[in-house]
Amino acid sequence: MKKGRFSFIVGLLLTLSVSARAEVTAESLVNRLDEVRGYKDQGFVFDITNISYKKDKEPRTNTLSVKVFNDKSLIRFESPAREKGRAMLKEDANMWLYIPGTRRVIRIAPSQRLIGETSNGDVVGTNFSRDYRAEIIGEETLEGQDYWLLELISTASGVAYAKVKVWMEKSEGNQPFKSEFYSRSDRLLKTAFYKEFKNYDGALKLHKLLLVDGLMQDNYTWMKFDDYRLEELDQAIFQKASLGKLN
Repeated sequence: MKKGRFSFIVGLLLTLSVSARAEVTAESLVNRLDEVRGYKDQGFVFDITNISYKKDKEPRTNTLSVKVFNDKSLIRFESPAREKGRAMLKEDANMWLYIPGTRRVIRIAPSQRLIGETSNGDVVGTNFSRDYRAEIIGEETLEGQDYWLLELISTASGVAYAKVKVWMEKSEGNQPFKSEFYSRSDRLLKTAFYKEFKNYDGALKLHKLLLVDGLMQDNYTWMKFDDYRLEELDQAIFQKASLGKLN
């Protein structure tokens, strides 16, 4: 092979490599993060099972059914029996809790604990591309796999976390590997490991997530997401006044 031709091929490969890398942006990565957790701009439903583990204590489990449309989420408690019928609503930056047998609808914060390491904000289908400003701040190799390191800074009120760091695969698909969630004082609250994905009607979605306490790693919670499906949702259910009429 002539030297000039060899140099041309090397230059072409380098150009293609740079071009492929240039296609990966903070915007494309954060959109991918949202894609594996829901359906953008479409109504959808899914189920969550949370199993919380603490040292020397029996595991705690609850199951939830979730309906999401844009910035609105409705969560119904299915188990345990003592919590069945409770409902949470997120509308824009506001969240409310309804408890059967009472007439009150209580305002709550997304950062409040739901069970174990799971917060109210973890179950409402956060839209990272809407609520955070994203930036690629580096690249890392973990366990032989190359990752983009994405930093998300909150731009909206009423979110559970002020900052999130996300490691996303550099290989095709850009699946998330882990996330670190921080408070406004920059304290690490929890680390999430994206353990398993599953196809639902041809769309790859998050199936199993492991949440580990930022200070006490013996405390952890498994979140199992299941039965994702698109659904036409009545907008009337996403209103505070409707919470007590769901049962």
